[in-house]
Amino acid sequence: MSSSIQKFTDNQMQLGIKQAVDAGLLNGGGYVPIADNGNGLSLRAHVRGHGRYLTISISCGWGNVVQDIVIAETPCNFGGTRKWFLCPDCGRRCGVLYIKKNIACRTCFDLTYACQYEPARGRMRRKLLNIRKVIGAGMELGNPFNLPPRGMSVKHWEALITDYVDLRKKYYRECENSRAWRNNAPKAQHWKLGTPIPKSN
Repeated sequence: MSSSIQKFTDNQMQLGIKQAVDAGLLNGGGYVPIADNGNGLSLRAHVRGHGRYLTISISCGWGNVVQDIVIAETPCNFGGTRKWFLCPDCGRRCGVLYIKKNIACRTCFDLTYACQYEPARGRMRRKLLNIRKVIGAGMELGNPFNLPPRGMSVKHWEALITDYVDLRKKYYRECENSRAWRNNAPKAQHWKLGTPIPKSN
């Protein structure tokens, strides 16, 4: 890898099994987006389904990538099956494949999730916003909650609200502690012999 930013999954072209399933491409052909330049334009991959495997074709700056990917199934707890890719390099089941000069899973490309490097406060805020998105509320943390969205049970909605309230308290406490640490941190003038360093809260 030429730089650390390339080690994150968010910066890689990727194809999810859900994209192929939702587009009905396990037994058909079509295009799915694998990268977005942020200006409304996306790079697409052509996917041709053959039942038990997919043929993925991409035209990139370094040339064309064409690779067959085997599909696996596992049973779900309440009936039905779940589809997976089998990584063409290591053979492990995965829900997302990444595309460079070849196609492989996150482990084979030695990629990590950017959220693994988030500070605690940022991680909590992201989880809070995700809950608000699920329950259909606005993105302001202090705003009131709406009624359960259509299709969501009251019991599930109440559990999400409970999780949200508990996490929001921890988030606010983390914000307060961070500010207290900055305010009470040792200053330059304290680094003198015989000068007591103030204690942090």
